[in-house]
This record gives sequence, C-alpha cells and structure tokens, in this order.
Amino acid sequence: MSDETTDRDQQRLLRHLSEPHAYAIRSPLDCGRIALYRGDGGTSLGAGYVAGAAAEALVARGLLAWSSAGRAARLVPASAADNPRPTEPPAARPGYNDRESPLLWLHRRPGKDGQPQISAEEFAAGERFRADLTRAQMLPRTTMNWDAALTPGERGAGPHDHGGASDSALAARQRVRKACDRLGPELSGIAIDVCGFLKGLDWVERERNWPARSAKVVLRVALAALATHYGLDRKGRAPAISAWRDPDARPGIMPAGRL
Repeated sequence: MSDETTDRDQQRLLRHLSEPHAYAIRSPLDCGRIALYRGDGGTSLGAGYVAGAAAEALVARGLLAWSSAGRAARLVPASAADNPRPTEPPAARPGYNDRESPLLWLHRRPGKDGQPQISAEEFAAGERFRADLTRAQMLPRTTMNWDAALTPGERGAGPHDHGGASDSALAARQRVRKACDRLGPELSGIAIDVCGFLKGLDWVERERNWPARSAKVVLRVALAALATHYGLDRKGRAPAISAWRDPDARPGIMPAGRL
C-alpha cells in the first residue's frame, strides 16, 4: 500500500470517528481491514472500510486506541479511551449491540450450535448486495443531496434519472438486476428489505404475515444464493473444468522426422 493511500485512509478514519454515533471495528470477515459504521435510528449503517495498517499507524501515534480486547473491541479516539465511561457489572452489560445492522448482528451472534447464524460468505454476499444497491442509487436518501445544491437550476441524478446517472450507477443497477433475477421475486424481496433497507427479521415477518423465525430461514436461503451468484462460496472447491478436451483424449507427439 502506498503512503498516499495510507494517509488518505487515516484522514478518512479520523473524520469518521469525529462524527456522532460513528464507530469502527475489525472487519467481521477477518480480512485485516477496519469496518466503519454509523448509528442511525436504532440501526447501524455500513460506511465502508479502511486498511488495517492505517488504523494501527494512528494507534501507534497515540491518536486512536482500542476500547477493549477481542472481537467486540471498537476503535475510538485516544481521549475517549483515556476517560472511559464507568463500567457496569458484567451481568448487566448486553452481550450484543441492538444497533448493529441485521446482517452483522446475525453474523456476530452464535446460534445454538455455537456457530454464527450466517456464515462469513453469506455476510459478505449481503454486504456486496447492499453496496450495489447504494451505488445504484436505489435506496432512499437520508441526507441532503449536496451535488444538486451546488448546481444552480439543476437536480441531481436520482433513482429514476437514467439519463443523468453515472456509468458506475448504471453498472450497479445491472448487477442488482442480475442478482434479483438469480434470486427470484420472493428471495430478492427479503434480500432488498434486510440488506438494503436494514429491516429486522421480526419486521419482515409482520409485513408478510409469516410465522415466527421463518424470515431467518428464507434470508439464509437468499444469502446462500447470493454467495453462489457472486462466487463467494468457491473457497476450497475444485474448479468445475479442469481441461478443455474429451476425457479419453491423449496428447499427440509429432514424429521426430517432421521436426
């Protein structure tokens, strides 16, 4: 990683942590990156990633610090780490943060077998689907459109403005369309609700009049299909095609006289 990229990630991380209700944790995918989140109305919205090296450099400089040890540790400004809030008795502290996004909550909370309720591949597939929905401008805005405000007499490109949409937005819409075609109407609906609009599973069940705990089963089917669609479930799997010849074919050797 170049020094310029590291400096850019450091500045981005410092700006992010200066915002209210913003926090950073080690990526749940164990990829060495730092995941950024913003709290908003009882949920956590993903704000991207920065390189782990940038975070550790800021920790070494004394600007940031880890709130605690382990997977639940959060990266906070050093001033906040030096003056922590009074700790509560262990029995009174929640094991999981209710403000996490539905996918992150399912990935970090173990089930009855002690394993995460959704795998790392399923979590990554859901995050990738949400990223495409965001890039495609298919989610409602929660902040002001500064691009439109800075352009007098013009409106910024919105979800239905295909002529004004950028090439990256159009490409993202094509990826979303292909993923929805792969899932079908029922699975794509729950994927958009949970991954895109961050609806809780109980909310989805009430809207659809589904039985209790059925939304998680359907969501896992949708996430597994997304992981297959994105090729995230191929780790450790032998390639489907090992050769472009018939099974009984044998390579021919040209006679020495023709060389």
